[in-house]
Parts: sequence; structure tokens; C-alpha cells
Amino acid sequence: MIVRCTANSGAALPEANLDPRRGYDRTTEFPLTLGRDYTVFAITVFLGTAWYYVLDDDGLDWPTWSPSALFDVVDGAIPASWIIGYFRASAENQYPIISFPEWAQDHQFYERLVDRDPVATATFARRRVETEGVTGAGLE
Repeated sequence: MIVRCTANSGAALPEANLDPRRGYDRTTEFPLTLGRDYTVFAITVFLGTAWYYVLDDDGLDWPTWSPSALFDVVDGAIPASWIIGYFRASAENQYPIISFPEWAQDHQFYERLVDRDPVATATFARRRVETEGVTGAGLE
């Protein structure tokens, strides 16, 4: 799946995506480049709307999430291997994730990826190639 950045600040977000307690308000700046295409590596729901995990302009080795309202979908193709998972950390912290199985079935995968766990890093590298191959991208 490829999305194109159409906005990179909280000023463009719908009211549902704003939550100053969590750091999202009208002045929030996202590390995204207007007009740039980004490969989506996972999709979740947060604050009532979809959020995409992309390799943003911060240059991190793992994708971070940004509200879908900041993008247009350029290519909606996703790998056939992707599945939906649902995590229930608590009554107040529940969310779906659509991604490759290692992420969608393991609520600790992302944390291990951010912590640079070698297995999680290798898994993401392999799945990145797969995902970019489906979309025809190599955008990051």
C-alpha cells in the first residue's frame, strides 16, 4: 500500500484525531514531506480513525504511525500474507492491527523492533522487501 502525504501538521486533522494529552493538537508537526509517497507497513485504529505505520522522515529503522487524514491512498494493494490482529491490553487500550503475521499476532513485536531485537529487525527487513515488492515501491 502506498500513500501520498497531503498534510503534515495537526491543523489538517479532524477533531477526532486531536488529543492534547497524547501529544496531538493543531500545532503538532509530523515528520512527513508534502507530496512524498510512503509505503504502509501496518494499519491500526486510534482516536477513532485509521493510522498508518510508515518509515517517516525521522530516519528511524522502524515505521511510526501517522493519522490517515494526512495522506491520500495512491496504491491500495497489500501483501496477501497480511492479516488482522486485535490486541486487548486493558479495557481502555484495545486496537486492531493489520500487517504481516509476526506483527499482527504478537503485541510485543513492535516494542522488540524499536528495541532493535535481532529477530524482530530481521523479520521487519524481510517483510519490508515483501511489502515494497507488492506495491512496487522502494520509496524510503
